This record gives sequence, C-alpha cells and structure tokens, in this order.
Amino acid sequence: MKAAIATARGAARDVLRIIDTETPAPGPGEVLVRIQASGVNPSDVKLRSGAQGPMIADQVRVHNDGAGVITALGPGVDDAREGEHAWLYNVNRTGDGMGQGPNGTAAEYVAVPQELAVAMPEATPFDQAACLGVPAMTAYRALFWAGDVMGKVVLVTGGAGSVGHLAVQMAHDAGAVVATTVSGDAKAELARKAGADLIINYREQDVATELAKAYGANGVDHIVDVDFASTIRITPEILRRNGTIGAYASGSDLTPCIPYYPVMFNNTAIQTVFVYALPRSVLSAAAAHISAMLARDALVPVVDRRFELDEIVAAHEAVESGTLQGNAVLTLD
Repeated sequence: MKAAIATARGAARDVLRIIDTETPAPGPGEVLVRIQASGVNPSDVKLRSGAQGPMIADQVRVHNDGAGVITALGPGVDDAREGEHAWLYNVNRTGDGMGQGPNGTAAEYVAVPQELAVAMPEATPFDQAACLGVPAMTAYRALFWAGDVMGKVVLVTGGAGSVGHLAVQMAHDAGAVVATTVSGDAKAELARKAGADLIINYREQDVATELAKAYGANGVDHIVDVDFASTIRITPEILRRNGTIGAYASGSDLTPCIPYYPVMFNNTAIQTVFVYALPRSVLSAAAAHISAMLARDALVPVVDRRFELDEIVAAHEAVESGTLQGNAVLTLD
C-alpha cells in the first residue's frame, strides 16, 4: 500500500514522502480501515513543522483524522463491523494522547483500536467525515463541558473556522442563541448558514458593543473561544456572572495575561481543551453526539480543497497559507 510519512521535522516539501509499505493486519480489538479520505488539520501541520516536539522515529505516518470502510477485523471485534463506514480520530497519537504515535490516516489502509473508528451513515461523504475528529470533538468539548446550552446565549469566536463552524452548528442544534465573530463577508455567510443568529465582523465592529446591543451588558452565558488571549480582555464586559468559557487556542499570545479580579468577581469558570488527551468518557460522549447529528444531517463540515495522496505537500502548504474557507482533505478513493 501507499502511505505518507514524515522523515523529520521541517517544511512540508523537505520532510514529507510517499512510500510503498506492507498493509497492516489488525491486532486484538482493532479494525483495518481502507481509507477514503484523510483530514489535514492545523495541528498535523504544526506537528510536522516541529512546533510540538521532536520526531519519535525515523519515519512517522501522518494525520489524525480520516474516514473509510472497515475491511478486516482483529480478534475480539464484532463481526457486524466488517463493511461498516467509519470516521476516525486520534489515530496519530499515543494511547494517552500526549504525544505523536507512529500510525496515521494518510495511507491507503490503517489498523486502529476499534473505538477510534466510529460508525457513520453510508450517506455521509467520506471527505466531510474526514474533517470530524479534531475539529468536531474540540467543538463538542468547548461547547458542552459545562452542560446543556438550550436557551443560552453562546458566543463562538471564529465562527467560520474548522472548529468554530462546527461549534455554531452544534450550538444551534442544541437550542442556543448563537453569536459569532468573523473577519469578512464570505465567512459571515458561512456562519449564517451554520445557524448563527448574530454575526459580528471583528475587524469593523466592536465585539463587546455589538453583543451589548443584542443581549444587554454581560448577556453572554458561554463562550467557545479560538483566541483566549484576545477574548479574555473583554470577558468581564460580555459574560454573565457564573458564566463559562471553553478555550481551545490562544494564537495571538501563547502566554496570555488574565484580568484576574474582574474574572474572579464574575465567578467565571474556564475549561481549556486539548482534544487528544480528553478522558475516554468525554471522547465517547463526543463521538456519540457527533454521529447522532450526522444521522440527522445536522452537522456538515466544509471542505474547501481536495488533494490526492501524492499532493500532500500542497495540502499542508494550503493549510499553512491560512487562506482556506474550510478544510483541506486528501482523497484516496
């Protein structure tokens, strides 16, 4: 079979290679998946670049997320799973999620623990399903960690990003009033179609002012946050007392300062989200929620560009460019 590997940390064109290798056999509790699509996440790109630690071996197969068809079963797996369509998550991680593993979905076949292959409707497109693992599970945790959001005002920052777009859909589906921030008209339309009730162009409008106009001072109940350093500065103005935050990134400042006493006086609860190391119970709940939404056609990731396996360098460079309106996917069918 063909597989994509990284031979070192560095630029995509310097370290990514396509090789011929043996098709793996599933071990106990594992399933063999014929990959139809492999998602290219920003975290995959950062890991390859060297931003998240050194190589664990001379060659490492890449990518965490994917989708395909289960073609073989290891001992202990229910026979009914053969032929099942499945989406995959956390494939390129160690068992505890804290480091990179040797496996990856950028290959024609991959053998994974059966819990990492989640059954999905056959009508779900493989390329969309390959965009679920990291983004959708992050969105789930950041949105629901503090409980149900029915009837609450939820602010999703970056509502056109891969995580934010899915968080908007989840919040809307769960009965929340959804506000979101975007950086332009095209992204605003994407967020609107996802179910956002209020869309704020943060480059042209003051976010706190627009939220106050719509919901009153401190009218937001919960924040799903893509840039903690930026949002925490206005949190005391926009979040209600005893409000909650699910923060999964802080790109504008990796060591953000917190206005501690204003945040404390509001009894704000903050949950950071590192999807790879979430408790197994949370991952299982997230997978069940995501699959239930798929079954109702209520969760639709946006695929911006599709690449062949041997175009993996171009795919990584497209993600690094920051110009995509959605996800990049490798197609292997």
